[in-house]
Amino acid sequence: MLLALRLPLYLVLSLSLTNKLMALCPTSQEHPKTCPVQKLSAPQEEKLPTVLVFASFSMPQATIKHLAIDLKKVGGALVIRGLINNSFKETAMALQKLETGVLLDPTLFEKYNVTSVPTFIIFEGDLKDEHPPYDRLMGNVSLRFVLEKVAQEGEIKSVALLLEKLKGGQA
Repeated sequence: MLLALRLPLYLVLSLSLTNKLMALCPTSQEHPKTCPVQKLSAPQEEKLPTVLVFASFSMPQATIKHLAIDLKKVGGALVIRGLINNSFKETAMALQKLETGVLLDPTLFEKYNVTSVPTFIIFEGDLKDEHPPYDRLMGNVSLRFVLEKVAQEGEIKSVALLLEKLKGGQA
């Protein structure tokens, strides 16, 4: 007997993209921090905060690319709400060019009440936590600016470790 599950489209795409990204990531325990997807889902030895940048492909491509480069350095991820032109193919091609973790998850937009992009969310804990404490900053600014601002004025003080990673140090 064949059992068909009706999963929401965003969940199916999210699972599909996660599986593809996980296939690209090292599976050995020696390199758990080299893959943004593993960083978001695997337990961490260090207590580094997680950075999510809520974005849209309607933003300038140069901005998205620059954010993706910086996010890769700190193990963060871009979060997008939906598909480009309702096309899996176009979306997959655009995601492949970014070379960083990308989450396609409209529920995260709801969870963090994101109504404009880019919005930066920095939190400690696990992505699965119902209401983790977090810092939020909105605007077309660099990740470095956000991390510096949160380090100075935010609640998540361990963000200084991410700032060092972004600047090239090994936190």
